[in-house]
Amino acid sequence: MFAVISDIHSNLEALQTVLADIEQRGVKEIVCLGDVIGYGPNPRECLDLVQERCRVCLMGNHDHAVLYEPCNFNTIAERACYWTRQLLESEKDQKARNRRWEFLGTLPVRSKEDNVLHVHASPRRPINEYIFPEDVFTNPQKVLANFERLDAHLCFVGHTHQPGVFLDDPYFDPPHELPDSPFYEIDEERAIVNVGSVGQPRDKDPRAGYVVVHEHNPDGTKGEGSLVKAARGCKVDQVEFVRLEYDIDATVQKILAIPELDDMLAHRLYEGR
Repeated sequence: MFAVISDIHSNLEALQTVLADIEQRGVKEIVCLGDVIGYGPNPRECLDLVQERCRVCLMGNHDHAVLYEPCNFNTIAERACYWTRQLLESEKDQKARNRRWEFLGTLPVRSKEDNVLHVHASPRRPINEYIFPEDVFTNPQKVLANFERLDAHLCFVGHTHQPGVFLDDPYFDPPHELPDSPFYEIDEERAIVNVGSVGQPRDKDPRAGYVVVHEHNPDGTKGEGSLVKAARGCKVDQVEFVRLEYDIDATVQKILAIPELDDMLAHRLYEGR
């Protein structure tokens, strides 16, 4: 069993809530799909926690933008990136400053293990391609092209902040429409699973989101609580979508107190958009 988190966006209160829930469940390993920073008020603390708690962390487009340059970002996102960079650079503890920059500079763009792929955005363009739920209707070729590039049975992504499961029909199910909601059972059909966002959900649900992945035991039996068989070399039985309430007010007040961060970044947290 392991957890997959994504799109923290410097939201410390949401991250702490998610990490506490992961610990309470007894989950030992965490994979982070990137965008640890950007938008929110606590980039230093979030970077430190992810370094400490996550077995793997990938490069997200906001991590990349802070490290290099924000390309094709709107003005609000660009300003947040520059503020984040300045805050990281102004750290007086040289050891802590260097550790964070080195961490950002060495983030991989993909990770694959046991026929499971992890990327921030998409199999085709791991850092910055959006696969939106509506693409199954408006741009099905984009969805199909990503399945063609998928070299695994199961892929976990973030980036759009909208959780759910893509199939190569193409088809998309949000968590509440899954037959065994909030669980997705792994079968012989390949899937791209969006884990949602820890720090800035955009599915009109303001609660922090992540997934718990249930695996086979080493002896080949199902893990406790697992409902289905594993598929084609993929050890995963089941994906559980988790939503958690956190102290949104605390995060909002921090953002509103920072002139460089647009007030919209605070207010949108209440609406999950």
